[in-house]
Amino acid sequence: MRYLIDTSVLVEAERRNFDLGQWIESSEVEEIYICDAGVTEFLAGEPLKDESKRKRFNEFWVSFVSKLPSLPLNRNVCEHAAALLVHARASGRTVPLGDGLHGAVAELEGLEVLTTDTQHFKDLGITAKNPMEQISK
Repeated sequence: MRYLIDTSVLVEAERRNFDLGQWIESSEVEEIYICDAGVTEFLAGEPLKDESKRKRFNEFWVSFVSKLPSLPLNRNVCEHAAALLVHARASGRTVPLGDGLHGAVAELEGLEVLTTDTQHFKDLGITAKNPMEQISK
């Protein structure tokens, strides 16, 4: 399988609530990516007040996240994200812009989204799964 990692999964892995590396090794992962929206969301979440959390965050960035190939946001992705977000809104659902961008990249690249919030992607019409649920089952 080919996956796009949503920021929510990276956050759980960085906080050590989920062993993403172990999940990747035990799953049928052919390719795994992040997108530029995920890079921005992850880095913007750097802890500010707790130096030990900041150190852990930066170590996770250097050792794992920064090494993932990132798919770019371009005009086509942005226009596709807008269409997905309008589709969700027409169904009475509000989905965050970041998830719209992740969903557009995933759909355009033929990837499945790994996320802790599958409902947002379902609202967009995008295939997604929560890898944390798979391990607990």
